[in-house]
Amino acid sequence: MPSTLKAITQYFGLSIALLLLAGHSHANNNGDLQFHGFFSQAYLLSDGNNFYGDSQRGSTDYMEAAVNATWRVAPALNIAGQVLSRDAGNSANGGLDIDFLFADLKAIETEESGLGFRLGRVRNAYGFYNDTRDVLFTRSTILMPQAVYFEGNGLRELLFATDGAQLYSYWDANENSTSLNFTLGRNEKSISSETIKNLFGAAAASIVHKGEVKSPIYAQLLHSRNGGDSKFAVSVLNVQIDLHSAVRSFGDLSLDATGYVLSAQKNLAMWTFTGEYSLITTDFTSIQGSQSQKIEAAYLQAQYRLRPSVTLTSRYELSYLDRERRSETDSHNVVLGLRWLPAANWVIDTNIYGIRGTSGIPIVDNSRNSRLDERTEMFAIMIGYRF
Repeated sequence: MPSTLKAITQYFGLSIALLLLAGHSHANNNGDLQFHGFFSQAYLLSDGNNFYGDSQRGSTDYMEAAVNATWRVAPALNIAGQVLSRDAGNSANGGLDIDFLFADLKAIETEESGLGFRLGRVRNAYGFYNDTRDVLFTRSTILMPQAVYFEGNGLRELLFATDGAQLYSYWDANENSTSLNFTLGRNEKSISSETIKNLFGAAAASIVHKGEVKSPIYAQLLHSRNGGDSKFAVSVLNVQIDLHSAVRSFGDLSLDATGYVLSAQKNLAMWTFTGEYSLITTDFTSIQGSQSQKIEAAYLQAQYRLRPSVTLTSRYELSYLDRERRSETDSHNVVLGLRWLPAANWVIDTNIYGIRGTSGIPIVDNSRNSRLDERTEMFAIMIGYRF
């Protein structure tokens, strides 16, 4: 089946499923089985570089739709899962994927604390937004902060969820809450050729025939004070990617990434201020030897609630692909956003992006260009619905 026809078929198939399940969601809302879902569609218009499709001519190649369910099998045992269709230019083709699917066993639960385990494809706690980045309503802007979450590099498939086991715990006392989340992933989760291109360049696809993730580790300690008016978190990760070369003379390659994110947020009556800082050390090993570099990034974000249904957002992002060569590898992003919720189930986001540098520009959407432009301006609008 041609790719365009296949995408249209998947799109309508999932849309029908969303509509059918929406009719049953309210009936199951108070039972042991609950269904929910969402759908969002964007339009992107840019100059300089393409972002998620041919955005220089105007692109609608950014769509997200999902159906998720939770089933309370027993008082201490729940099963949760989500089927997702995501189109993101050449980084994601709109196919149906199991976004997450896990069994959640709560081993200990008291009025003030709890301890549990999850097994399956679990969501990774990394920064403030990674484990909820799939839903437009829970993101601050249409695109995640590139400086920390590598939105344009197509790394969602690596960062969002992991096949493995997860330990979680929490402690509540006097309007304060602390939680711990630790994930240990299993070996050999294959990664797509598009992600390989975004990470290592378009030429990598002709050299590498297979890439896989080896035993990823994610951990987060989060503390919330005074009912959530202040939040602080430290997140760490260790991910190794093995690349199997199709060219014998190159041999196999590996990339080991270890890093952390420091997160802070302050919530006031009308304002929310958020800042996150990330430092990731990468060690790239090939037949020629090893090369190490540090990727440093941060962003500051302010949100102002003009009224309960209208929020204004501004954000400044700064990143260095190599901290030792700051002036050569720096990128600066400025984001302005307007969010309107005309109803509880609907959201309309409008964003303007000013990008100086090439960090986060999807290589797979600019393969026809000999080199990436150092300046990109982009207008984006996205409409979302949830049930």
